[in-house]
Amino acid sequence: MPARLKEIEKINVQLKPETSSQEMPPGQSRFEVRDIIVDRIKRIAGNDSIKRIVPIQNEGDRKTQDIVFDMEDASYLVTVTYNNAMTEGWVSDLRKDPKKC
Repeated sequence: MPARLKEIEKINVQLKPETSSQEMPPGQSRFEVRDIIVDRIKRIAGNDSIKRIVPIQNEGDRKTQDIVFDMEDASYLVTVTYNNAMTEGWVSDLRKDPKKC
């Protein structure tokens, strides 16, 4: 696996909430962790690499999201897992995206 893919696998973001969600300044988003992770993938794989971002899915005690991106003439699917408060997010799975016929 290329070094850049290993770097994507190691993405882990933790934010410490300084205020409650009701007191959150207008500039901060509850999707800030997701935005940081997407930006890191773009920085590693290339600015135009992301092809699809699936909406966040609730999984009970956590949330997940799939992101499809292209790198080096191949498509990859990365699964990102978040805690319910959306203050932590990490790459839980990275694999080649199967081509659909």
